[in-house]
Amino acid sequence: MAAVPKLKIGFIGTGFIATYHSKSIRRVEQTLPFEIERAGVFDVDSARATSFATASGHHVMSSPQEVIDSSDVVYICTWTSEHLEMVRKVAQSGKALFCEKPLATNIADAQEIVRLCEEFNITNQVGLVLRHSPAYLLARDLTHAPEAGRVMSVIFRDDQFIPVQGHYDSTWRGDVSRAGAGTLLEHSIHDIDMLHAVIGPIAEVSARQSFFHGIKGIEDVLTANFSFSVTDDSTRGVRAVALGSLTSIWHDNLARPSLRRVEIFCEKRFITIEGDDWFGPVSWTNSDGSSGTLAGDELVAVTRELIPDHPNPDAAFLLAAYNRKPAYPDVSVALSAHQTVDAIYRSAREGGNNIHVGNN
Repeated sequence: MAAVPKLKIGFIGTGFIATYHSKSIRRVEQTLPFEIERAGVFDVDSARATSFATASGHHVMSSPQEVIDSSDVVYICTWTSEHLEMVRKVAQSGKALFCEKPLATNIADAQEIVRLCEEFNITNQVGLVLRHSPAYLLARDLTHAPEAGRVMSVIFRDDQFIPVQGHYDSTWRGDVSRAGAGTLLEHSIHDIDMLHAVIGPIAEVSARQSFFHGIKGIEDVLTANFSFSVTDDSTRGVRAVALGSLTSIWHDNLARPSLRRVEIFCEKRFITIEGDDWFGPVSWTNSDGSSGTLAGDELVAVTRELIPDHPNPDAAFLLAAYNRKPAYPDVSVALSAHQTVDAIYRSAREGGNNIHVGNN
């Protein structure tokens, strides 16, 4: 009998997000065409690494390099400032890489991460998991359907309690040297990525930020206004610019762990996403008075054909790594979000000046 093929998985960083990925893999591993072998894990907090290994079946190792050497694929789930060093080690070892978002604390390091993945030609995926969300996939489909008309505006609100407390208990997110910044970079980079995915590239930004918690460099409120691509309409002699706004908030209301609401106005259709950012509901109203709502299992079933690979982002990554093919979304997708985030922070530092994305 032929041996069952295996894929060895390691983790560098064993906190909240590593536990999330470990559980996600556990849910789908019986559906994969190979066996999962739980290899090494490392964390600077040895007690946390031991707890993670005991619960998951991994083995504690004494260094990141030992984890890399023991694995076929490596999940990097450290605080953000460590990502570049860990990516360099994984890339030079030729192993497949899953890097949590954000890629880095600054745009230069994010660009270097992309360069390393390209130079060593490794399968890589980044933790922008909403690229697989049925809610956002349906919203994108509804937005760009011909009967919707042109996109006019989008209003995006994202709030959660500041994650240095509660079930996140991620104290490093209150340390700018490790996190890089606050609610926009650490949390709402998902939202910027979704604006790119659902609406299109952001061309120009203007932003303001505030610091209610008094943590140096960690903004807890940020508002940004955007302009998207320009559509010329020679028949009307006008230039139609899609506009949008994002409000990102880290508060202390532990009853609201992470909630989003999105409103998209097209010429002939209005679309909303609210509640769960994966299972909806997604609702829409058309200019002829027709409307609809999809949520839960029905939403998942309707959007399955819109998902580029496996609906579970971890399964999608592992399948790509096993087959030595590109994964999605990769670090180049994340870099586009980082370029927009970088422009937003520059605008906020300059008191709300308009900044062109990609030319900042």
